[in-house]
Amino acid sequence: MRTLITGSPDRVEALAKAFESAGDDPVTLDQLGPETGSIDRYVQLGTTVPARGETVVRRVQSFLSDGLLERFVLAERVLPLLSDGATVLLVAGNLSSESAVPDDRAARLLMLRLLAHAIRADLTPRRVRVRVITGDRPDDQLVQFALSGGKDPLVEVPATGSELDSTLSYSDWRIEVLGMAQVEV
Repeated sequence: MRTLITGSPDRVEALAKAFESAGDDPVTLDQLGPETGSIDRYVQLGTTVPARGETVVRRVQSFLSDGLLERFVLAERVLPLLSDGATVLLVAGNLSSESAVPDDRAARLLMLRLLAHAIRADLTPRRVRVRVITGDRPDDQLVQFALSGGKDPLVEVPATGSELDSTLSYSDWRIEVLGMAQVEV
């Protein structure tokens, strides 16, 4: 199995060794060509984002655009490389290099959940598992989540008040959610 790992270079290197020990072939974007469907697992790690700007508002804006929103750009680049049945782990952990930048962990996780939904939508009807994982998990646990496709109970929230099967394609998921709606006349 080929596993693509992106994010903080020091963590990528350590995680690549853990995947290699598990029998996977870890690769980086630089090692890949344009061949579609060549990646079985994709692990997107967070990075430390340098703070830019004179005001707190500007520093937060740069944190979002250079960190969290850049993850959307990277995911879009990787989408064609994913095989049918691939597993994607979006690992939280984007942090600002400056402590004066306000942080909202829940908001960062919501942004990653939004990215997960967008990935599922773009890959419909293919069945790709997309999981959001907390960034404080050790490498061996990240490998286990990637191998099993399991959910991280610390970040997963039930959709619309009940647990929905996230192995559904986006189209099937949308039909199931819309089927829960009640129309009153």
